[in-house]
Amino acid sequence: MVMEQLIFSLNTFLDNFTISSYVTLIILSLLLFITISIIYLSYIDFKDKRRVKLLENTKNIK
Repeated sequence: MVMEQLIFSLNTFLDNFTISSYVTLIILSLLLFITISIIYLSYIDFKDKRRVKLLENTKNIK
């Protein structure tokens, strides 16, 4: 019973999917991808700055 309701709900959702819905879905996916990319690049930049700072400190000590 529950499975039939889920399948019917999915079919209804897909039947009502228009071109604007596709565009909206694509835009939201791209926005999510860009957000995750920016967070990742910021993290990598942060780690690299720490690494460079540590290298500079070890050079100054010697």
